Amino acid sequence: MATAQPTAQDRYVQMLMERIRQDRYPSHFLMDRVESAFWTSRQLEEYLDLLLEKADESWYPSKQLLDRIHRLLAYAATVAQ
Repeated sequence: MATAQPTAQDRYVQMLMERIRQDRYPSHFLMDRVESAFWTSRQLEEYLDLLLEKADESWYPSKQLLDRIHRLLAYAATVAQ
């Protein structure tokens, strides 16, 4: 049985998230771009996991990163209801 090929949108989001994952200090532009490209709750969850990993890498994560995580968690909670 053949597996479904990722869509262009899936590939785009994965490409952006990989760049964010590899960059110690990813640009806000890139993070804004990936956040505007979400189509599924799975993509949002993967991205939140990525941001939480980034925050956990530093003893003092940036306020901007923590604010971004907080905002996305609040968004995820409202979508889930």
